[in-house]
Amino acid sequence: MTENFEKTKHQLYYATGGLIDLLVQSNVGKYCEFKLVSRLLLERNGQLDNVPSSRADIFNSNDISLIDKRLLMKVILNCSAMTIEDLNEDENIPFIEYLKKQKLNDTLCHLILNSISMVDYNATTKEGVIKAKRYLDSIGRYGNSPFLYPLYGNGEMSQCFCRLCAVFGGTYFLRFPLAGFTIDSSTNQCSGVVATTGERFHAKDAVICNNAFMESISSNRNVIHRIVLFTNESIKSSEKDEITYLRLSGPNEFGIHVIEVGSGSGCTPDGFFLLYIYQEKPQEDINQIVERLLNLTGDNFSRANILGQLSFDQVETLSTSTSSPVLKLLLTHGPDGSIDHDSAVNTARNIFHQIYSNGEEFLARAPDPEDIIIENDGNTNDTSTINTNTENEIL
Repeated sequence: MTENFEKTKHQLYYATGGLIDLLVQSNVGKYCEFKLVSRLLLERNGQLDNVPSSRADIFNSNDISLIDKRLLMKVILNCSAMTIEDLNEDENIPFIEYLKKQKLNDTLCHLILNSISMVDYNATTKEGVIKAKRYLDSIGRYGNSPFLYPLYGNGEMSQCFCRLCAVFGGTYFLRFPLAGFTIDSSTNQCSGVVATTGERFHAKDAVICNNAFMESISSNRNVIHRIVLFTNESIKSSEKDEITYLRLSGPNEFGIHVIEVGSGSGCTPDGFFLLYIYQEKPQEDINQIVERLLNLTGDNFSRANILGQLSFDQVETLSTSTSSPVLKLLLTHGPDGSIDHDSAVNTARNIFHQIYSNGEEFLARAPDPEDIIIENDGNTNDTSTINTNTENEIL
């Protein structure tokens, strides 16, 4: 029996998110498979209820009155169609205040905040509308859900990009930690890296994720509680194998994100589940977060169903800058508390354009096999050409 535990990166993929667009644009998507996040849950009246995702789901729901359905649909359609400029003076007021101005009751406000915009109660209207538009634009692109989840977990993404890199001559050293860098003292410029084995590698540019540097420039030093539960029961029974997302939050607290995957995701054996739970800027300790979830699951799921638990705190280091105190040494940030991958994509794009400032396209489309022409002129040194421009040097 094997389980695919993910320790640090518990995130989903908006169907219209930056990473999905990048996978399609670059043709890296051919290396991976996804499943829809088939169930969104909402904390309501002390239990977990299914969230209606589409217009049809809303009008078929027995939990929302006809008048509330019309009010909810009006707000959803407005959020989908409006631009930020349309908000005028409402842009910076609390989003929940804006929703109440649209005559939504507390139940509908709670639904939009936690299951559509997925923002905290203190979020501005601008932030709430932007997040709602992302959610609404994502529904229907690949199915009746805004989210995708990769088969075998988020670790597959790095594998996919590794494969692309290897095709173009990239080399990976596994279990090969770095001990330091070589720096030209006269120019304060990084010229290479030093491995713990003592070997030195020269490079024109180096990209690292280094907490020591990030701590000195980080504009965001949040703590994230992370919990992984291995269970033999879903938090909410279903006749089919579900991938589930739940966001818990109320006034004056930061959201708690819960992702549940089962055997259909390729991450667990049949009959077992993984629960990924995390909270930014935690106001509760880890045990309180688990107890809060257990109080919502009723008799279907109890502590006896938890076969194993891993919990830890992670420091989130984010910065608007990718530059380090050393020239030619560029910094990426570690895992953050967002539900999507857009910040990682934006950081990667910024670093790429710093290294290749000559207009090179970021992650140009990889060729399909039929686009590769094998030239054989009788020379033993066969050459291949590709019908696209590619970078010859990869660092």
